[in-house]
Amino acid sequence: MLTRTGRGGVLSGGYLCDRPAAAAVDADETPQFVLTNRKNGIVVDSHGVEDHIQPGSGFRTIAVVTDKRVIVLVGDSEGDRELLLPFAEIEGVETTTSIRTGRLTLRRDGDSTWHLYTGTDGLDDVAEYLDDASQAWIHVENELDSVKQALVTATEHRDRGDYDAALESTRTARDRIETARASAFRFSTTRPGDALRRRVEPVEERCERTTAEIRVGRARRATDEGESRWREEDYEAAYEAYERAREEYDAALALDHTLLEGVEGIRTERDRLDDIVAQLCQSPLRKAVAADNEAADADDPEVAAERWRDAMRHYRATLELDWGAEDRRFAGDPAKIRDRLGTVAEYLTSARRNVATDAMRAGDWYRDAEQYPAALEAYEDAIDGFETALATAHDCYPDAVQHLEADLTAAEQRLERAEAMRDGETFDDHIEAAPEPNYAASGTLGDPADAGDADAAETGIDSEALQADDVEGASTATVEHLRALAGSMLTDLVVDALCETVWDASAAPDDDPFDAVASRADDTELGVVVHAPEGDVTAATVEEAAARRTGDVDAVLLVASGPLSEAASDRAADADVRVLDVAALAAIVEAQNVEIPVSTA
Repeated sequence: MLTRTGRGGVLSGGYLCDRPAAAAVDADETPQFVLTNRKNGIVVDSHGVEDHIQPGSGFRTIAVVTDKRVIVLVGDSEGDRELLLPFAEIEGVETTTSIRTGRLTLRRDGDSTWHLYTGTDGLDDVAEYLDDASQAWIHVENELDSVKQALVTATEHRDRGDYDAALESTRTARDRIETARASAFRFSTTRPGDALRRRVEPVEERCERTTAEIRVGRARRATDEGESRWREEDYEAAYEAYERAREEYDAALALDHTLLEGVEGIRTERDRLDDIVAQLCQSPLRKAVAADNEAADADDPEVAAERWRDAMRHYRATLELDWGAEDRRFAGDPAKIRDRLGTVAEYLTSARRNVATDAMRAGDWYRDAEQYPAALEAYEDAIDGFETALATAHDCYPDAVQHLEADLTAAEQRLERAEAMRDGETFDDHIEAAPEPNYAASGTLGDPADAGDADAAETGIDSEALQADDVEGASTATVEHLRALAGSMLTDLVVDALCETVWDASAAPDDDPFDAVASRADDTELGVVVHAPEGDVTAATVEEAAARRTGDVDAVLLVASGPLSEAASDRAADADVRVLDVAALAAIVEAQNVEIPVSTA
């Protein structure tokens, strides 16, 4: 019945005209029963109007019941008729039998009724199968409709940025998918054929894909939060945000890879996040050591004092991280950092004292030259300097308090004397005879010139690995190649590098305030400013990049072929400008094998 064609005669059986019945069966379905009649054909009753379709002379009516539908083929010399009835549309099944003939009645949901005439042998088995199959398919289709609706809702929540609600909708969808899969499995185990299970697969794939997209979206938002917290120097909050991002990436990668697209891209983002967290864990100590070393290298006492102050702030911040925790997440040996903090406090006190002493000596010169306004101003600066040094000494360096108090008294005496001399007044001899501060006794304050670089012995980490412009994995050669680029060559390389990450980037038109624009799957838009400085990136450069911001972008990204100065880093945090300096750019170029153009400069 499935394989033959041709007209029959008086003594032979005919089948179909155009093609055998098996040709109407799709590759993903399996025949279960075949019903046939020679003359009666099939009656389709549609709202009381009957259409009696009969085979032509010498042909038959052949009905194939597969594991997903009923296929009725009515042979005729002018062309076979084909009628299809999916199981999910069957509302009821009935049989009527006489001595020699039987009739199978199929009620179609809200549409029509089919009366198919056939023999009586095995007809009850056919009806039982059709009844079970229609119920199974209707149940599974209803579950899949619920899954699709839940996925539409999840996508709407995701597009609004409500990832929590989106994920809750995908959980509902996944629960319904499990129910549908279980029903399909039960039906498929009773007879051969996997059509119902295969019906579930594309919806299940869509569900897994949507879930992965939402997980990755939540991960990216948590990563952005971590970056923001990092810029604010809220390191623990940044770490926790990155941990949430890791959990989301891991949850996405735990989904069935056979149903997902872009698994390698997700894994790349996850691995890149590990590198970011590793840099975050070194960042507090990195900043402390950088400021420490800059202070030691400074020739100007005022600059040195400012850098020692920064170093103290960063060392203290490093010590406060993971307070009381057994396992430290951030780099640095607390005991060694405390020792170094004490040393830095000495150097800071000494530097501030040197600044104040220089001001007091300048006041002496102006006083002797009878330039009293300048002398008074210098003495007031000296008093402020000694008071600031005293505040540090009281807090961190009590051994220096006595010497600094003597310095402060001397500065106050000089101020009083200069005021009297300006006003032509006499002054008591006790001021003239007041003892000078014992500068020899203040030697315990130390000399910042002998401070040296902070290194492994003092902080528990190699200072060479903590230079502010160093990124793990970026070679010196790559950095030098990038620093030789400028203009369109640098812009084109930046665009290529961003396109190898999660961003889609392109060069901006000439009339655009930005050099390039970049966008991400979650619709975040960046305006990219490309800069090729001769030296370090300055705060002024960051300010200029921030000024280009328009309402068309979510943030400004400054990409530079130079290292980021401390002042520029601070200004970037204040101005909400994201910065990719030469070391970070080099790391991306090397990691993604971005081709560097050859500069002709």
